[in-house]
Amino acid sequence: MDFPKAVDAERQELVSILKALITQDTTNPPGNESKAVEVIRKFFERHRIRYRIFEKDRGRENIIGYVGSGSPVLIIPVHTDVVPAGDGWKTDPFKPTVRSGKIYGRGATDNKGPLSCALIAAKIFKSREKSMKGTLVIACVADEERGSEYGMKYLLRSKRISGDYAIVPDLENRMGKIAIGEKGLLFLKVISFGKQAHASTPHFGVNAIDNMLDFLIEFRRWRYKHTSNVLFSGPTKNLGVISGGLAPNMVPAQCEARLDFRYLPGTKKQDIIRDVKKMFAEVRRNNRHAKFDLEVIDDQKPFVEKRKSVLTKSLSKNITSVAGMTPEIYGSSGTTLAKPLAEAGVITAALGPGDPGTAHTANEYIRIAELVKFTKVLCMTAGDVLS
Repeated sequence: MDFPKAVDAERQELVSILKALITQDTTNPPGNESKAVEVIRKFFERHRIRYRIFEKDRGRENIIGYVGSGSPVLIIPVHTDVVPAGDGWKTDPFKPTVRSGKIYGRGATDNKGPLSCALIAAKIFKSREKSMKGTLVIACVADEERGSEYGMKYLLRSKRISGDYAIVPDLENRMGKIAIGEKGLLFLKVISFGKQAHASTPHFGVNAIDNMLDFLIEFRRWRYKHTSNVLFSGPTKNLGVISGGLAPNMVPAQCEARLDFRYLPGTKKQDIIRDVKKMFAEVRRNNRHAKFDLEVIDDQKPFVEKRKSVLTKSLSKNITSVAGMTPEIYGSSGTTLAKPLAEAGVITAALGPGDPGTAHTANEYIRIAELVKFTKVLCMTAGDVLS
């Protein structure tokens, strides 16, 4: 099948479906992904694509479309939720605007543009379903922007989705890079406990904020032991939130800090947690009144796929054919739907259309020509995998 020609014929519907999806406000929180699912359901029914809807909680629907049958199974997972619009927009973020070959609106790049590409790919493969060897799965999932507990993680844990390969279209790099791995992610909440007292008699209390500051000095000094990998940039740490105290004339009894660790393959979360507890001990060595507690908020393991997997080789070849460039193979510092899929044993690769720095910003946009090219790459790669 001539996939590039087939995709060119679908340009108008590609733009139309993206406009319809942007119009649905699926800001997370609260999500309301069912609004986008209704648009997708009508698309599947219009083109006679089988589908199923799974819902962990009301309004947090996931819809999965299926073309073909049997093995291998290629999943294209895309998410329907978006981040809040924020300030600085020149147009209504939920009324798509087309200007100079670009579509503006919240989710245009992340992730409703790639979602529209995946839907068009499903439509094209439906027309050749009888000749397919395997199954194309278009998973339109909820809650990616807030941890995927209502989306991909729920689907995997409940065994509602499985596959052999996955193309995750959620990295805005003009298809110039293919991520075959992601750093590990560990979010920790550290709580410092003190004793409340009047600020005029601080010696009767224990200042939880002071003790937290002592801990944070240790945190700033701390360094990773495993610091290099040819695919990845270095590991990182970040103090993202700190809060505590009720009034300036009170000795605070509690203070909280939230920490972000992005670590490389070869490091384990237990190593990081052990080192944080050593920081607690160092503070207590000089201050017997210091008391801390630790809570894991999120924990996602790193992964790395083989450089020369069937999937990566096919994507590289087809990007070169369609876009005239050789994509870089690398490891991502971010977290996408690739991580839970890889942990479930699915061979994954992540890439995407879109100018870097457009996602999560005011005046988010995607180039229509790039959406067309990306749809071609999806179809040609699916054709390789399912032939």
